Amino acid sequence: MKKTITAFALIAVSALAQRVETATFLAALSPANEVPAIVGFDARGTALLYAHVQRDAQDQIVSGSLDFVVLYTFPGEATITGLHIHSGAAGVNAPVTINTGIAAGAASTDLAAPFRGQIVRQAQVLSGDMAGVASLRGLFANPAGYYVNMHTSAYPGGIIRGQVMAAERVVQLARLSTAKEVPAITAVTANGVGSIEAVRSYQGGRLAAAVVVFDVDYQVPGDAVITGMHIHNGAAGVNGPVIINTGIAAGANSVSASSTGAGNLFYRVEVGTGVPAQVAALEGIFDSPSDYYLNLHTTTSPGGLIRSQLAATEAIAFRTTMLTSNEVPPVTSLGETASGNVYINALRDRTGSVTAARLTFDVNHRFPGPVTFTGLHIHDAAAGVNGPVSINSGVAAGDRSVVSAAGFGNIWRTVNVTGGQALTSLNALLRSPENHYLNLHSTVNPGGVLRAQLATTNTRMPRVVEVISAVSDLNMKTVAQGGQFTIFGEDLSKIATDLSGLEGLQLPTAANGTSVTIGGIPAPIIAIGYEPKNNPSGYIVAQVPFEAPAGEHDVVVRSANGAANARKVTVAAVAPAMFFDAVGAFAVRALDFSIVRPESAARAGETLAFVTTGLGQTLPALATGQIPDGANVAAATASLTIGGRAATVLGTSTIPGYPGIYIVLANVPVGVTPGSVPVMLRLGSATANVTTLAVR
Repeated sequence: MKKTITAFALIAVSALAQRVETATFLAALSPANEVPAIVGFDARGTALLYAHVQRDAQDQIVSGSLDFVVLYTFPGEATITGLHIHSGAAGVNAPVTINTGIAAGAASTDLAAPFRGQIVRQAQVLSGDMAGVASLRGLFANPAGYYVNMHTSAYPGGIIRGQVMAAERVVQLARLSTAKEVPAITAVTANGVGSIEAVRSYQGGRLAAAVVVFDVDYQVPGDAVITGMHIHNGAAGVNGPVIINTGIAAGANSVSASSTGAGNLFYRVEVGTGVPAQVAALEGIFDSPSDYYLNLHTTTSPGGLIRSQLAATEAIAFRTTMLTSNEVPPVTSLGETASGNVYINALRDRTGSVTAARLTFDVNHRFPGPVTFTGLHIHDAAAGVNGPVSINSGVAAGDRSVVSAAGFGNIWRTVNVTGGQALTSLNALLRSPENHYLNLHSTVNPGGVLRAQLATTNTRMPRVVEVISAVSDLNMKTVAQGGQFTIFGEDLSKIATDLSGLEGLQLPTAANGTSVTIGGIPAPIIAIGYEPKNNPSGYIVAQVPFEAPAGEHDVVVRSANGAANARKVTVAAVAPAMFFDAVGAFAVRALDFSIVRPESAARAGETLAFVTTGLGQTLPALATGQIPDGANVAAATASLTIGGRAATVLGTSTIPGYPGIYIVLANVPVGVTPGSVPVMLRLGSATANVTTLAVR
């Protein structure tokens, strides 16, 4: 079964001797974790860690930066005299290996009322810091062998502590509007885009720590007072309860909009791991975001002014090596270098265009001495040309500058792209990334000190090698109206996409500058991918238009560089094909959705769902590109044999959310010889590829 691209389609833009990587960790901090345990002190915290590391050619971590974000709650005043990573397992006191710089005396931090908040610090681990480098490597290999400890003047040995845990991270988006409120608000003009970053860690099968980051850009009336921003449990069109609360509220905790009504709200919130509703919401943000909505409330609209369901995003990443020689004119190098990553989490509409996105700038800089950074942007221009800023990280001169005392560190900035020139440029970037560059500016070099194009120049025309059914059996060269097919070739697109951020129930016929036609009819795109180990390395998964007549037709791929060679494919009303892998048919048990494998072979009488394509039109009929939201029954009648014996077919239907994919539901017949037996699917005179099934 052909896999779609992974969540992060990493586009390498140069042959790097080193590469950079960012990983996320969590630690649940408690006095009870100290050694000896501290009792009777009601304090707690959650440490969110972003580890930005540099790896050498042997893939060994050689240096890095560690962002500490500690959300804390204390019962009263305290003076923080230390915040560190220690190399030690639970129950053991161990030495400090990574230090934020907070210390007793002038370097301490006093906690003020209401004694809850956050501490944000970045610690540097240089290549010569053997203990620090060992700890960075250890965090990636065995995070439980390290702990975060916060120290105070009253408890110099540590007041709250927790072992480090590897964390999962997801970014979802919400396009907020008054029309989505229930009931809809029509008398006020307001809108917004919010990104939700959720981070979670499990321990012993339960949620051990989690943080949700709200980053919301809004446009409301200029006199508005914001009295709430929450995640609610509820589907579209339903008002549901508040589950995760930022703390914005009426009165002293309200936020007044600027005179223009435009602003940003950025909040980090601990998730209550002992609160079932919050645990469920955290799971929902990861797995079913559309069941939850983001709502912004004001004094005049206390029930909510702008709202939207959360939506899963498509993730794309660019990696660059930033050099002084790429500046125009070149900057004389004193040893300045940087590795810059740009991560994009995007939503797309039915045209394939990005409608909103969250960009993360991740730059590891290495300068020979102190430096103040005054800008980090994406510009629109090809190599050798200076172009305008199109997407701004927010780093700027003055109080938004980034000061690096040692010249060594990481800049990690996020920004929502909601419209205007930034959104236009982002869509252009996804078509031709070589025409856009990442630039880092400093006080000494305000025009730019380090720069890199987001991709090398690519003028190669796309080349199609083969067109077959999406089940990736080279013998399956006939495809069905409404079924999935795969195009293999080279340079089919400059940027991969899995369309996981697609809004609505309609596939686009173009994405990232690439389109496909069959007999001149646009074919909806499902995924564009690249697997460097394969030959050819590129592929496109698309749907055969229902309008494509039976017969032989040209398949033509067009990229941003032009049209590929035409390749013939035969279209039929039905062309059944079964998905499979190295051990047999892709089949799941209807009872518990477990996959049939040799170690969990099927039994006689079990009901199995075989995953297929090419079963043709359905009842009711689907339109080309329509993503089914239900189980539409296939119009053609299917028959199935397992191990040479006729199986009772209980039904054939589409799978909700998967255009062009069908299941054939059948019972395993009695009397099949145990072992790996053949499975044959037939629709009338059309037969599928022969696969196998493990039976016991």
